[in-house]
Amino acid sequence: MTRRWCAFALGVLLGMPLAVRWITRPAGLITPAAFAPLLTSRLRLSYRHPEALVRWAGIRPGWRVLDLGCGNGAFAPALARVAGGVVALDVQPAMIARLRRRLPPAARSRVHPLVASAFHLPFPAAAFDAVVMISILPMLRDVGLALREARRVLKPDGLLIVGEDLLEPEYVRWSTIARWAAQAGFVLRDRSTNLLSYTLLFAPVDPQA
Repeated sequence: MTRRWCAFALGVLLGMPLAVRWITRPAGLITPAAFAPLLTSRLRLSYRHPEALVRWAGIRPGWRVLDLGCGNGAFAPALARVAGGVVALDVQPAMIARLRRRLPPAARSRVHPLVASAFHLPFPAAAFDAVVMISILPMLRDVGLALREARRVLKPDGLLIVGEDLLEPEYVRWSTIARWAAQAGFVLRDRSTNLLSYTLLFAPVDPQA
């Protein structure tokens, strides 16, 4: 009986994110704020660990980081513990409100929540050392525009960190993300994978090269 209950619980945990994505996909919607707890669930953060992401990507002290499509802030606190400042941006005001509520006191002075569109980033060129885009690209109606905007606000020696989770119906293979990024002026520098996710590290292509 115990094994059956464990199997049932595991199935629910694995199935809930998938069900939410399938419900929202036909309407072309992003994940509603009501389902924000799934983004910071123990299951998700067990394979998409924020501190591990920060270490792997090589985020450095003093950097200015854009957490683009931040949702309710799964990664912003971990980024802020290392970087000099983090702009946590999402198009949904309700997601930003949830992020504000869950920010630990130590991160509040270094994380700056903002409601804005990925297609029109309200920043000057070369404003950030790193742009983080986790579980966002395949949901966007204009992937190319979003990536070009990310490239615009990145410093010439900046980094773009992109990740996707296998449990999403919008999931695409890492090679597809790499192709999109190449078309927007990025080159792939590194890749990290596990059974349920992958993360890619890109650098802007030098137009003078």
